[in-house]
Amino acid sequence: MRQYLVKTNQAVEAVIQGLQATSPFPIERVGSHFGVTYRGNSARKAKLLTGGGSGHEPLFLGAVGPGMADGAIAGEIFAAPNPDSILAVTEALQPCEGVIYLYGNYSGDVLNFGFAAEEARAKGIKVEEIRVHDDVASAASDAATERRGIAGDIFVLKSVAAAADRGDSFSDVLGLGEKASAWTRSLGVALRAAASIDTGHPMFELPVGEIEIGMGLHGEMGVQRSTFEPVETLVPRMLDLILADFKSTRLSLDRAAVMVNGLGSTTVLELLAVAGHIKINLEKNGIQSSLFRTGQFATSLDMAGFSITLTKLDDELENLLNADAHSFAYSTVRL
Repeated sequence: MRQYLVKTNQAVEAVIQGLQATSPFPIERVGSHFGVTYRGNSARKAKLLTGGGSGHEPLFLGAVGPGMADGAIAGEIFAAPNPDSILAVTEALQPCEGVIYLYGNYSGDVLNFGFAAEEARAKGIKVEEIRVHDDVASAASDAATERRGIAGDIFVLKSVAAAADRGDSFSDVLGLGEKASAWTRSLGVALRAAASIDTGHPMFELPVGEIEIGMGLHGEMGVQRSTFEPVETLVPRMLDLILADFKSTRLSLDRAAVMVNGLGSTTVLELLAVAGHIKINLEKNGIQSSLFRTGQFATSLDMAGFSITLTKLDDELENLLNADAHSFAYSTVRL
């Protein structure tokens, strides 16, 4: 399957131009880097920088805005941003107390954000990192910090941003982010792999009649395959795996924020059907879904798949997730 973009080395440039053209609030580009900033969250003591490879739009560049990230940095398609660019955006944020890097737990991102953090500290900028690790398929619960970060990035980022907006200290914002990450679980499935922009060919072969379980966001294969099944049986099975993981870590779950995330090509019709079955099955398990979002938040180019994210809620996290926010990737809906 081909995309309208045909050159990967021009894709990120085009995304930045489109983001600036359509944003209702000012987004500034940082030099010639694939990084942007928003200066309107001026009351924060801790600034928030997110980032990762491109191909996950509207994450990561689209997560900048009021009540969301102060800055974002992108790499090429499915590639970590380079340390020099991360550092350039860090310096552009001009933090009061420091900068928190928030990104998915992938080896390339860990390496490059780590290099940038060391360079920033050498220049006198306080930097700490939150590595989101919500993908239950990628490691066992007793090795949760080794898991990948997928769509759970959004809920963690939103919580951290709201904590910074209420004036929390740098250390308090960091602690809140670590709590939100530890309380977030996700699982994804796919019927078709993402297609390379350069070739139009799928990044892995998935036979007709099979489903891929536990993919990351970079076009890689999942951890297992099974026979295709429709949403009415697939969704309960996915939820059973996520809920079992909460139980294995002794986290009771009676209230949750829920995200149904499309991975690029899954239709709105399908995503809404998934959402309906999630709601029914959570109620059967005695779990209240007091915050429920459905859409495309963290994609994998045109992968025909979706993920389910649950974040355990207490009063603090629920208030933070409901706080005002606006960005291309995620906005708070007030009724």
